Amino acid sequence: QADHLRGGVAAPARVTLGEWLERWLGGKEAGLAAKTRHNYRKLIDLHITPHLGRKRLQEVRPADLRALYAHLTGAGLGDSMQRQVHNVLHGAFAEALRLELVMRDPSAVVRPSPVRRQTAPVDKALTAEEVATLLPVLQASRWGLIFEFMLHTGLRRGEACGLKWEHVDLEGGVIHIRENLVSINGAVHVSTPKTAKSARRVHLSSEGLGCLRRQRDLQAFEREALTAGPVPGHAKDYQRKRLWTDTGYVFTGISGVRLNPENLGRYLHKLCEEAKIRPVTVHGLRHTHASLMLRRGVPLEVVSEKLGHSR
Repeated sequence: QADHLRGGVAAPARVTLGEWLERWLGGKEAGLAAKTRHNYRKLIDLHITPHLGRKRLQEVRPADLRALYAHLTGAGLGDSMQRQVHNVLHGAFAEALRLELVMRDPSAVVRPSPVRRQTAPVDKALTAEEVATLLPVLQASRWGLIFEFMLHTGLRRGEACGLKWEHVDLEGGVIHIRENLVSINGAVHVSTPKTAKSARRVHLSSEGLGCLRRQRDLQAFEREALTAGPVPGHAKDYQRKRLWTDTGYVFTGISGVRLNPENLGRYLHKLCEEAKIRPVTVHGLRHTHASLMLRRGVPLEVVSEKLGHSR
């Protein structure tokens, strides 16, 4: 207490790291996207609180964080997940330091050690030859249009799923990224674009425009097929089990409902198998688009702007 009065240490407090993380996250929630809030909550509940939650905030030392990261490595968590855990801790301790609840930030001097890979890293992007093999398969499938569009635009999966016709200017060849669909515990939520620069205008190539025109025609066909009314070949009193729902989204299920971004990977994996190419993630299509643009000599800053990178 005497040291505190002389300005040497932070005021004594019984608040634990777990309690502080709850307060810190509660203060940030209003400014976080739904998916980010969900991810922060999982990181805290699964990986931080069980190991350090009961320790007093002021007593957390760099050695404690080093031990936590070693435990996470032993539990099989990769580099990306450990960086996310570290970022949460760094954000919480930085706020505690600003409020003079602690005198130092232990996360400023300790970071997770890189996890040694057991296998060589897999290239995230498809080659031009693989794209040429995949495209005919995508064009022959009802579910391939969204992936073809992502190859031609580099959109994130949530941006493609969240694209509405009101954000499309076919005559001008431009789309506006205004919404981002995210999946939280299996339920789809509307969120804002990932970063400030993600809310952007994207100029479309002729191939991208072609995807939208074909999708518009497909929706018109499915809308007509699922409109209430008599069904050819059935009794007059037969009622359709599924009717078209006009959600306004560009890429939808057969009945017009919005897509769950989490389900796209399963569809894409099957299409890659059909094309007999190595599987690629949905995000890998974004890498592929960037890679092909750079190969054509498009300047890096132009590619970055089109993809909506934060920097």
